Amino acid sequence: MAQFDVVVKGGTIVDGTQMPRYIGDIGIKDGVIAKIGPNLSGQAAEVVDATGRIVAPGVIDIHTHYDAQLHWDPYATNSGWHGTTTIGVGNCGFGFAPCAVDLRDRYMQMMETTEQVPVGAMRMALGWDWETFPEWMEHLKRIPKGVNVASYVPLNPLLIYVMGLEAAKTRPATPVEQQRMKDELNKAMDAGAIGFGFSYQGNHNTHIDCDGSPMPTDVMAREDIYALASVLRDRGEGSIQALVDTPGARFGEVGLEVARISGRPLVHNVTMVNDYLPTYHEEMLDMLEKAEAEGLSVFSQTLTMRGWNEFKATDWDIWNISPIWREFTFAGDKAAKLAKAQDPDFRRRLSAEYKPEHLAPVGGPLETYVLNQAHGFTDWTRFEGKSVGEIAAALDYQFPTDAFMDILIGTQMEADFVLPEAMSADTGKVAQVLKHRRTIPGTSDGGAHVKFWAGGQYSTDLIMWMVRESGLMTLEELHYKLSYLPARVLGLHQRGALLEGQAADLYIYDYEKLGYEHGRYEIVNDLPDGDWRRVCKPQGIERVMVNGQTTFINGTECTGALPGRLVGGSGPETDRQLQTPLAIAAE
Repeated sequence: MAQFDVVVKGGTIVDGTQMPRYIGDIGIKDGVIAKIGPNLSGQAAEVVDATGRIVAPGVIDIHTHYDAQLHWDPYATNSGWHGTTTIGVGNCGFGFAPCAVDLRDRYMQMMETTEQVPVGAMRMALGWDWETFPEWMEHLKRIPKGVNVASYVPLNPLLIYVMGLEAAKTRPATPVEQQRMKDELNKAMDAGAIGFGFSYQGNHNTHIDCDGSPMPTDVMAREDIYALASVLRDRGEGSIQALVDTPGARFGEVGLEVARISGRPLVHNVTMVNDYLPTYHEEMLDMLEKAEAEGLSVFSQTLTMRGWNEFKATDWDIWNISPIWREFTFAGDKAAKLAKAQDPDFRRRLSAEYKPEHLAPVGGPLETYVLNQAHGFTDWTRFEGKSVGEIAAALDYQFPTDAFMDILIGTQMEADFVLPEAMSADTGKVAQVLKHRRTIPGTSDGGAHVKFWAGGQYSTDLIMWMVRESGLMTLEELHYKLSYLPARVLGLHQRGALLEGQAADLYIYDYEKLGYEHGRYEIVNDLPDGDWRRVCKPQGIERVMVNGQTTFINGTECTGALPGRLVGGSGPETDRQLQTPLAIAAE
């Protein structure tokens, strides 16, 4: 019998702990790193030559919305292509459990309007063999997975399940309802949940329900949030994801109070560097310093990649952060939106209310939208490659909103737009944020916004930008941030580092060739109903391994292996319960 299942030989190991890189071999047995050392002796069923390549721990992408996509894409692409081996779902309070049978379709509509996951694909693929959260976890165990999955309890479904949809949006929970929510959270934690996720943004969130109203957690009573935080305090386990701070809705004190009450790690969202909001990132770092001085375990996830958006106005609804724009989003179908764009009263009110800073945190101000393609509408083809601001100036528009609406009218809503990469080109400020001891890079939103965004390449981009191009971070620093730190914050057992006894989650890449195509997504028709999405494929990533099995080689060439596991945040006993054999194999 072979001593190892796989030996990765001669690679430059960046182990994720911030220890300096070194050249060595990694011996893998039963999905676990059994031995690391030079010139490992003993037989192996497979030898992978990693000479001249970086061998790094798999990326842990803790902020995704692959809850639905896993049902038709077990590898969670884009993320899985770019070295991600573990994902977190249930973020921002969105998900599918617990859910009463008669609200299943409503939950899917919510997921479409909040995270732009196409409802047709969900209706075809989800299956719906669960109602409670423990049943959801059993479901996740059963479905094939090419990545490891950790699940928060999303608070929107929990509120609706206990209180009903209308009550969850209009009043606090009664004492009986609050206790039932605590009971349901306890059951979910017993079933292996890693904690709970929520957003609290009032009426200033891009996450809008399908009827145009706020989602329940955005307007829920703070006392109900704090009551749920007490469950984790009493259990002494779990973490919390909290979307409480965006430039238009500053509720950071809610997150801090949740951290105080729970005594558990809190992943605060979101820290970004934005040229239109020059002090925002400094305020977030100052908040982290004050939380640390108070003894709170608060970390903030960053949105600092050089991402971009490509979209048609029929698909783009991130401007829902502004109530006036919601009139356009929820006008109806393409014809109804076109009529809205021609409505003099709407245009007058839009131009009066619009301010660039309102859209700055959600991709960028309207003036920065670049007309990518006019699709043959000759009055506008000459402006392709120009921003709305430039077009407005060239045609003497008083308001950029009128220029934008006229482009939509003149192209019969067919115009494609693109937003420039990154919210800030200030590399130094981005490095300052990423190097802070309390920040975690990510917020990929993987699986969401598939008609205009792909964020799973954030790890690839940050290695290119922060290490190779600017030299402001080392690979050791960045891989610690990409893997080991998020694993520790979420309490993931045996994940995040290339150490003996850890899960063999890793990827191998050519440092010089690592990359992706900037500024242009590829469109693929791979949703269950033949619908399309935008993707960003990697360059230079030669192999991705999950629990010791190779899932991808040479970028996107899939092996068909499905070694992913459902993972928890409470140590080896939870992993045993979740049918993860790694804890047993390592002992």
